[in-house]
Amino acid sequence: MSKELISKSSININASSSKVWEALVEPEIAKEYFFGAEVVTDWQVGNPITFNGEFNGNKFEEKGVLIKVETNKQLQYTHWSNFDGLPDEPENYRTWTFDIFEDSGSIQLSITEDNIPTEKKKERSDEFWNGVLTTIKQIIENGA
Repeated sequence: MSKELISKSSININASSSKVWEALVEPEIAKEYFFGAEVVTDWQVGNPITFNGEFNGNKFEEKGVLIKVETNKQLQYTHWSNFDGLPDEPENYRTWTFDIFEDSGSIQLSITEDNIPTEKKKERSDEFWNGVLTTIKQIIENGA
């Protein structure tokens, strides 16, 4: 199983970096693009983050630990999902990194996910993140 696979997606959003940051850290907004997941954390580095919900009739429980919380710039945490069918062990956690930076008058939000175990799962992550970014852009630009 290869651990070198990385998914990376980005999108430009016509909003301030603080609006993009808010979309990342406000549970009610995150619920809209994370398929109804309840996101629970205190946003303190080293503390847990959990995602709980139901997707297509299947309950999911996902979790991780906050690695970096740099307001309006970068959010990074580990992530493990029961959907992967892998044991809840450190080597099976992926790292999700959200970067916010100014790009020609708009804000670019990029998402990187590493430690993806298979090419098929990488393709699924690519699709997932492209959909998430599109939804975040719509939420922010439509005034949520």
